[in-house]
Amino acid sequence: MMIIYFFYGLSFGGLGLAAYLQLRREGDLPLKKELPWLAAFGFACGATAWVDMFLMSGTTQDLHESLTILRIILQPVTGLLLIRFGWGTLMSVGPLPAWTIVIPGLLVVPIAYVITYASTTFITPSPLEIPIDIWSRYLLYLPGSIMGGLGFLRQWDMQRRQDLPDVARLMLGAGLAFLLEAFVVGLVVPAAPYGPASYYNYDRVATNAFSGEGNVSKGIFGLTAWLDYEQILQTTHLPIEFWRMVSAIGVTFFVVRGLGVFDAIQKRRMAALQAERDRAREDAFEAQIAARETAERWTEALVNISRRIAELHDIDDILLYIVANTRELLAADFVGLAIVNGSSTVMELKCCALTGRTETVDSATPVENPLIANAFRTSTSYRSQKAERVENLRGACFFSDRPARALAVVPLDLDSHPIGAFWIAGFQPQPYSETDLIWLECLADQAVIAIKHGLMTSQLQSLSITEERGRIAREMHDGLAQVLGYLNLQVQTLDALLQQGKTDKLRTKLSEMREAVQVAHADVRENILSLRTTLANEKGLIPAMAEYLEEFGIQSKTDVQFVNLLAGDADLSSVAEVELVCILQEALSNVRKHAGAEHIVVRLSKERLAGDEHIRLAIKDDGVGFQAGASKRSFGLQTMRERAASVSGKLVINSAPGQGTQIECWLPCLAPEKLNKKSLVLQ
Repeated sequence: MMIIYFFYGLSFGGLGLAAYLQLRREGDLPLKKELPWLAAFGFACGATAWVDMFLMSGTTQDLHESLTILRIILQPVTGLLLIRFGWGTLMSVGPLPAWTIVIPGLLVVPIAYVITYASTTFITPSPLEIPIDIWSRYLLYLPGSIMGGLGFLRQWDMQRRQDLPDVARLMLGAGLAFLLEAFVVGLVVPAAPYGPASYYNYDRVATNAFSGEGNVSKGIFGLTAWLDYEQILQTTHLPIEFWRMVSAIGVTFFVVRGLGVFDAIQKRRMAALQAERDRAREDAFEAQIAARETAERWTEALVNISRRIAELHDIDDILLYIVANTRELLAADFVGLAIVNGSSTVMELKCCALTGRTETVDSATPVENPLIANAFRTSTSYRSQKAERVENLRGACFFSDRPARALAVVPLDLDSHPIGAFWIAGFQPQPYSETDLIWLECLADQAVIAIKHGLMTSQLQSLSITEERGRIAREMHDGLAQVLGYLNLQVQTLDALLQQGKTDKLRTKLSEMREAVQVAHADVRENILSLRTTLANEKGLIPAMAEYLEEFGIQSKTDVQFVNLLAGDADLSSVAEVELVCILQEALSNVRKHAGAEHIVVRLSKERLAGDEHIRLAIKDDGVGFQAGASKRSFGLQTMRERAASVSGKLVINSAPGQGTQIECWLPCLAPEKLNKKSLVLQ
């Protein structure tokens, strides 16, 4: 018997230790907050069993009395701890079903009866430990074990619903083990000589339990007299302590295994959380890649737009490029750009883009949508919301039968004055975001810059034409007009000489007039050549210079040699290229008119000056040369110096009478970060 009590106590002590160790681990299993009560119950129940073991070992009288008092204390404490654990286990899965609210009412009468009867038991002459043992089992251990068993059965149902069969089986085993514990520990009590109304006593019930005499169906107290130690022993040939040990081992086995499985589930959940975290990290990484790709696309589009503006592409081509990229970047079904007409009263569609179509609208197509018109008038951006009425979006999509369901529009403001509107529209009801509106405003700014550059280019072209006309007028005044005036006087002289019959002088005047006409003809041809070269710069700087020098050599009957030492482009701004060509023309004009040279060498190279790269233009002739300050070329030389200085360059002239002339012009190259950008770009 002592060995049975030992293993009985060992089982519950192991249960308490397992619960305590599980309590120290991290986790959020449903039973975790009930583990302190389970650990305390296990330790208390194990201590009670070992006290019984020492009591049976034949201790001294003093020790026997101390152990008896300790057992009297431990027995109800163990029952109270079990009731607390059983109730917590029952409620850990969740609130009880609604129908269980009637249970307290149904139990009031029997519980009051049991408590009253227990009170009378304690005044009945008998050892104190017997009624404490019996009523601790009935009032504490029995309901605690039943609640614990039902709680584990609820855990079994929950785990089964969550498709965790291994955990469900262990919870079922633990629930059945606790119900068995309720039976063998809570119901099977020591035989006592009292019962309800003193009808049952130990001897009578023990004698008639299996013979059928007596009424054993009179409730729990008749069952108490029947389910005593002796009857269990006679029926199973094993003492009740053995069955208690079996139930204790079952409870310990299933609960400890269940706690272990909960730990495995916790690890599984942690692994799932880690996998979810990894997926979230991968999603975030993919989102970063997508955002980077989007940023690269936007950067590339904006750079290409700026490059086209800098290279002075046609304004219509730039706007079409902006519209097409807007539709792609913002995933819009329709993109429109409208400009006010000449009277600044009506907006007309300038260009648009939709699936399979991107074009400039030549005919007058008024934009009548009220939302777009209001954004133009008030110079405020607008985006439709999900509840926007379809009627308000009518007229936002051109050349399409599908109605617009979403709209975002920004005004086009040039120098704080509205000149049009830029908008995107979608056929789906999903509205555009604030970010989409910001990007649309950015692209609208590019469109405004393109329009402004187009206007400035037109103004610069008009100014260039005006300046070129002034230069031609001066050339004609200095050359052709003077020659024509001279010829007019000479014709009058010829008429007088003819009337006087002075034929020799007449022939001399005719010869002078022929020379004057030839000079005028050469000047006119040179002016035509200069004008054509200046305006035809779409060929590029080097080809334009080569063509000009070739034709100049033919017209002036001079040997002109062009030495180009540049490996690629000249890397000059547009203005600097124009000034370089004008300086070359002025220098060659001076050579033709004043130097009388037979050979001219024009050398173009890239060299460093003061640490920076410059384009060096060297023009050397074998003419008569001149003395600085005493030459007819002073006006032309001063003009060349002013042209070079206007683009931060310099001009150096080396000449001496009889030794020819060499002119060197140094113009700075663009910095690497400004290549392919011209000085007319406003950015």
